[in-house]
Amino acid sequence: MKKYFVIICLIISLMLLMVIQNVNALGLAPGRTTLEYEQASDTEVKLSVFNSEYKQMSVKILVQGELADYITLSETYMNFSSLDYSKEFSYKIKLPEDLENKPGLHTAEIVVLEGSEEAEKGTYVGATVAVVSQIYVYVFCPGKCIEADLNILDSKEGASLDLIVPVINRGKMKIEEAKAVIEIYSGEEKIETLETNANPIEPRMRTELSAQWQNKKQGNYKAKVQVFYDGEKTTFEKEFSVGEEIAGVKRVWVNDFVLGGIAQFRILVENKWNKDLTDVFANLIVYDAGHNEISNVKSASENIPALSEKELLAYWDTKGVEQGEYDGKLMIISQKKLADNDLVLRVNENSLEVLGVGQVIGSVEGEGIGITKLLIGLVVILLIGNIIWFVFYKRMKKKK
Repeated sequence: MKKYFVIICLIISLMLLMVIQNVNALGLAPGRTTLEYEQASDTEVKLSVFNSEYKQMSVKILVQGELADYITLSETYMNFSSLDYSKEFSYKIKLPEDLENKPGLHTAEIVVLEGSEEAEKGTYVGATVAVVSQIYVYVFCPGKCIEADLNILDSKEGASLDLIVPVINRGKMKIEEAKAVIEIYSGEEKIETLETNANPIEPRMRTELSAQWQNKKQGNYKAKVQVFYDGEKTTFEKEFSVGEEIAGVKRVWVNDFVLGGIAQFRILVENKWNKDLTDVFANLIVYDAGHNEISNVKSASENIPALSEKELLAYWDTKGVEQGEYDGKLMIISQKKLADNDLVLRVNENSLEVLGVGQVIGSVEGEGIGITKLLIGLVVILLIGNIIWFVFYKRMKKKK
């Protein structure tokens, strides 16, 4: 009987290890903080570091990038015990006055390094994992200027591609009309010219210009984009591929959600390729009703073996967020964008639903029990039950 009891305990321990193995150790939220120059100076921003494996570790916190000299950290290192799930720290920004004369985007990064040794002031040895929170500071130009990108999406019909040009007015003046021309190249040969619709853009607002490519075929392409706005023009290029997805999102869900807290998005990604994918991360962007970006978070990078699945974790701080529906975009990125998904986030007091195109990709009530907690609870119950059974059996054997 003792042999069977040991075997049962070993099986239970293996189950527990399998549950815990699928969770990333280190997380950081928010993944990006976006500020305007006028509001950035003397601003204090709070960040949360997550120890999802509940393991003993030490981390070092540092700043890098263009604005690093103007950012002061409240903490430069932290120690986590096996009981610590998360800890907070903050940073303050004090920008120079002459930055106002340099329109455009200015950036810095808060980097949290996990190490295998005790963190010490000034030095850090044995770093194994790093997570990053970006700081974006926009200085608006006095006249008219824009920021633009190109997103390539399969249309609902599936026989064509939707080409979306998101344009943000980074100037202090209204743009009366913005319009884009997209030239598509296969190698050096231009094979298509597309014109988008035209929209006005209020200062500091965003619009989308769109066109549809009907004659898509599998292959690699380059798009040359010209955006015209009130007599001015900006140009850029972007390469893209048409064909079977290398990676796809199988499921997205949020456990134990409470509005105002940190939402942990668990993103199950499938590698459909017959080769390993390296440094894969998820990038979730959330927009308000005016399609202004209110959150931009990223998961830690992971390697996904060929023809397998991996769970990525991203964290959204919902402090100040109201109940309602929010548009979102979820991108899976490695050396290039692997998958692009438009989402709707339905936020309630105790639940967060993640809806894809006409379907719920993930929905878990905040007051419910997460699958990890449920499995661990079952393991504990089984272990206690087996101990009670073993003690009872021993006593009965002695009485005989």
